[in-house]
Amino acid sequence: MSRAFLISVLTVFSLALAWADEKPNANLKVQYDKISNYHNTETGEPIQSVNKFILQVAPSMSYFYDPQTYYIDSLEHDPNGKALLRQIEEDSYKEYQRTKTDPFEYLKKLGMLRNQRYKCLKDFNAGMITVWDSDMGDKYRYPVEIEDLQWDLTDSVKTVLGYECQLATAVYHGRRWYVWFAPEIAVQDGPWQLCGLPGLIMEAAADDDSYRFVATGLQSCDEPLKDPYEDDKYFITKRIPFLKMKDYSQRNRSAKISAMTGGKVNLKGGADYKGTDDFLETDYHE
Repeated sequence: MSRAFLISVLTVFSLALAWADEKPNANLKVQYDKISNYHNTETGEPIQSVNKFILQVAPSMSYFYDPQTYYIDSLEHDPNGKALLRQIEEDSYKEYQRTKTDPFEYLKKLGMLRNQRYKCLKDFNAGMITVWDSDMGDKYRYPVEIEDLQWDLTDSVKTVLGYECQLATAVYHGRRWYVWFAPEIAVQDGPWQLCGLPGLIMEAAADDDSYRFVATGLQSCDEPLKDPYEDDKYFITKRIPFLKMKDYSQRNRSAKISAMTGGKVNLKGGADYKGTDDFLETDYHE
């Protein structure tokens, strides 16, 4: 194990302990739409997906998460909720046996499929972002240094949710981002891993517009930061290896599902990903 990786592992472990001990209360909550634009590789059809996220902002920390995924995670940690989820999963497998349709589509129709499993904690005192994510059911955690983000400010302005916002740009992990931040809201934070500007990031777009985050609402609050749940059951890894692994799994999903179920579920390639989009970070190709 390299010294640098050991330091990263110890840093993530320290952040996990700080999380458990401090539990700071958030005083601001921001709702974002994450908008993804891509094409079907077979038909060329343009596709747009929208996912909801929430950013909880506390002094020196923030937590960014998908509320539907959090809801299902919370059910997993309630005896009655867990029993309900197990029954729904059994029903989805029976539906697959009966119709040979993708069992994930059945869960999606019921609103019981986790949307985005990605979540992150920004610790500004430590200068570190802790990311939780998953690949084919396995859970992973890795650190990202906040100093990876270096912004260039411009004079351009626009209004978002009634706030005058200023434009800033940065190249971050393979993409150039254009973001609009509101100096009036004195929070150096924003959606996903974007942060470090003198005002809340209200809107952010990748240079090819494949991804966009748009603030849809914000409110004052006084509530604990949400729990990532089962933090000790996440494999500790690094960012680049994780993204490479997840990319392979996404584009070979049917084969991995067959292997994971011992051949009991064979979707014959129908579940393989057919989109042209890449991840928010693209430097794992390098």
